[in-house]
Amino acid sequence: MKKILFTVWTTREGGGAEKILSNLTRELEKKYDIDVLEVGKFNNHKVNLGEKTRLLKPLLNKIDDRRIKYLFKRLFFEYVPNLYKRVRCRKKYDYEIAFNYLYPAYLINKNTKSIAWNHGSIENLLDEKEKFNKIKYGKALKNIDRIVAISNKTQQSIVDVYPEYEDKVVKIYNGYDFSDIIKNSKEEVEYEKDSLLFLGRLEEAKGIKRLLNIYLELVKKDIKQKLYLLGEGELKSWVEDFIKENSLEDRVILLGYKSNPYPYIKSSSYILMTSKGEGFPTVFVEGLALGVGFVSTNVGGVEELSNLGKCGFVNDYDRELINYLASELKKDKKDRLIKKESCLGHVENYTLEKQVSSLINLLEEI
Repeated sequence: MKKILFTVWTTREGGGAEKILSNLTRELEKKYDIDVLEVGKFNNHKVNLGEKTRLLKPLLNKIDDRRIKYLFKRLFFEYVPNLYKRVRCRKKYDYEIAFNYLYPAYLINKNTKSIAWNHGSIENLLDEKEKFNKIKYGKALKNIDRIVAISNKTQQSIVDVYPEYEDKVVKIYNGYDFSDIIKNSKEEVEYEKDSLLFLGRLEEAKGIKRLLNIYLELVKKDIKQKLYLLGEGELKSWVEDFIKENSLEDRVILLGYKSNPYPYIKSSSYILMTSKGEGFPTVFVEGLALGVGFVSTNVGGVEELSNLGKCGFVNDYDRELINYLASELKKDKKDRLIKKESCLGHVENYTLEKQVSSLINLLEEI
């Protein structure tokens, strides 16, 4: 049985990439011997991987190591990441897959068949302040056999930043196990139906400030639906202050991190996102699988997922997002432009079986 090593930033944030890795390991371990190496353990959240998949000791352990030990390891890792990885992980593999961009790619053994997986657009590397990261990541990609993009937008961004590697880039859409999503959505939770939902980290990159200002405008337009926020992050205090300052205590509900978000998704009218950048929003696919559409800024993957407006509304202008939501939320559900049936039909294009088949074919090709 051939051996695969996935190197990841972490397995414990509960984000889209972690869910994709969880699904992939469950399927790939039927055919391959799988190890997962984390760059860091930054919290004690539960890790969900395939039953036979081995989670190796993290390179950096902020939770269990004493501060001085952690800082020493971090310094060693920052300057010579590949050497540090070879000291900590001596096992030989047939394939190595860097499952996030930047640091995991620096850990790849250049003598092993390899893949760099990009879950988001990377045009930010064209900024002058990102020049060092652009050069460093470019050097890492030189020794990579294939570069995976998960959407049209992500694929184009890679080619724009590194045109010399265009022939290495392939597109593999994320795949999902809809049976688990549907099963877990049946859990009973306290949640007001036909509400709006944000699911993600409370941070600048996710556009949470922008989202709350959009919602405030909807309240001024006499929209009655509540907004629920699922997630934690460094802007939690800012969010709490915003809610109080604008008297939204009964309208905006902070639920924190939820290991099972599906009952909340199922009961929502729309999933909202105002991120600055995404690769292929897992939460939107999960929503479609439960018959729920989305309203979003134009990030990676939404072009494909929106299905020409039948499953999602995409726009980068706040006023357009506000007008769309204000108009649709005042209608009865049956009269809204996004229909449950359209979402359930379109999501069949993103099955786990299709993703696994594409990856296995790619591994056998390189």
